[in-house]
Amino acid sequence: MKSLLLLPMLMLALVFSSCTKENITQEVVIPNKTIQYEVKSNAWQYDAGSKTYFSSLPVPEIDDYANQNSGILVYISSDKVTWEAIPDVFNGSTFVYTYKTGNIYLEVQGADGSTIDPPSSTVFVKVVIVEADPI
Repeated sequence: MKSLLLLPMLMLALVFSSCTKENITQEVVIPNKTIQYEVKSNAWQYDAGSKTYFSSLPVPEIDDYANQNSGILVYISSDKVTWEAIPDVFNGSTFVYTYKTGNIYLEVQGADGSTIDPPSSTVFVKVVIVEADPI
C-alpha cells in the first residue's frame, strides 16, 4: 500500500516544485549632464536696479522639461581644481544664480550687499543638470 502511494506523491512533488516565476526589472539610468564655461572679466554687465554685476550663460541643455523637472546646480572656481557650490561667498564676493529655459544668470555683489567691481580674472563655471522624472 505504501509503495502504491509513493509513486503518485513523487509525481505531485515533481509537478509542484517546478521553476518559480522570476521578475526581471531593467533599470534605466539617465546620466547627469555637466557643462563647463569660462566667464572672462569683460563678460560682466552692471544692473543698476539690483546694484549687481551679472553674466548670462547660454545653456541650451536646459530645455522646458529640464527647467520644470531637473535639478540645476552651479559651481565656480578660480583654478578648475577647487570647486565651490553657489550661492557662495567667494573671494569676498557673493555669487548667486538664477536660471530659465536656455540660460543661467550669475550675479555677484559684495558680501555685505554693497556694489563691488566684477571679478578681474576669469571665473570657471560648472553647470550640472541632474535629470529627474516627475512623480
